[in-house]
Amino acid sequence: MHRNKRSLKISFMASVILLAAILTLRAQVNDQYMRVSENSFKKTEKMIDVGSERILNCKIYGQGSPTVVLVSGFNAPQSYWDGILPFLLDKATVVTYDRPGIGRSIKGSLPLHGVQSAKDLHALLEKIDVPKPYIVVGHSLGVSIVRLFVSMYLENVGGLILEDGAHESLLDEQLKILKGKDLQALQEAVSKMSRPGNPQNEADFREETNEQLRKSGPLPHIPFVVITSGDRSKALPPIFSEQARQDLIKLGMDLQQRLVDLIPGGKHIIAEGVGHNIHVEKPEMLVNPIVEMINGMRSMKKSF
Repeated sequence: MHRNKRSLKISFMASVILLAAILTLRAQVNDQYMRVSENSFKKTEKMIDVGSERILNCKIYGQGSPTVVLVSGFNAPQSYWDGILPFLLDKATVVTYDRPGIGRSIKGSLPLHGVQSAKDLHALLEKIDVPKPYIVVGHSLGVSIVRLFVSMYLENVGGLILEDGAHESLLDEQLKILKGKDLQALQEAVSKMSRPGNPQNEADFREETNEQLRKSGPLPHIPFVVITSGDRSKALPPIFSEQARQDLIKLGMDLQQRLVDLIPGGKHIIAEGVGHNIHVEKPEMLVNPIVEMINGMRSMKKSF
C-alpha cells in the first residue's frame, strides 16, 4: 500500500501509543487460510446515500438472521475482511462497507469522528434493510465506532465483538506511568499529533472520538467478546527503556480488561502468536466467536 509522508508519520505515532486507532492496515493472510477471490462469493453490492453528500459502498453476503456487521480499522477497505467471509456466508447475512473517503465511498463534508461514523452505519443498515438483530464486529479503530454504535442503537444489536482496539484512556494512562526519558519521548511524539486546523481523516478526530466514548451511555447486556493480541510488544518502537516497555505492555492488557468489563459476563480471548491484525493472521480467532454468537442467538429464538 502506498503511503505518503503524512501517513508514514501517522503510522509511527500510532505505534508509540500502543495500537491506537490510526494504524494503517496491511492484509497478510496466513497460508492455512488463503484468501478466497471475492468473485466467488454471492453478493449484492450497493452505493447507499446516508445524507450530507456521503455515499457509502457496501456489500451484502449470505442470508438469514442475524446479520454480522464488520467494521474495519483506520483507512482499511472492506476487502480487509475477505479472509473470514468464506467461513460465515453459509451461516448468516454478512455486511461489509467502506466509510467515507475509503474505497468507492464518497467522503462528503461532515466530520469523521466516531459518533458520525456510528450514525452513518445506522443509516446504511436501515436503508439496506438486512435482518435484525446485528452482531457488530469492530477491529482497531472500528472498535471505537462499534462501541458508539451499540450505545446509540442498542435495541438493534444482539452481540458485540471487539478485536484489538484501544481504550480511550490509553494515552492518558501512559503519560501517568512513564518517567524521565521515557516520558519525554512519549510527550515529544504526542506533541506532533495535535489535531490540525483543517482535519482531513479519522486520525485527525481521534481525541474527539475518545471524548465521545467517555460520554457514551452504557452498553446493553448482550453476548460480548474482546479479542486481544497476546504480543503487545510488537506495537512498541525501540525508543523506550526495557522497564518502560514492560510497564506499557502491562498497562495495555489492563486496559483491555477494562473493555471486557464494559458488559457483565464479557469474554476475553487472548490471541497468542499474532500481532494487531488478528483476523488476518489467524482467522479462526474471530470466526469461532462469531459463529458461537450466531448459534446462540438461533438457539434462544427457538426456545421461545
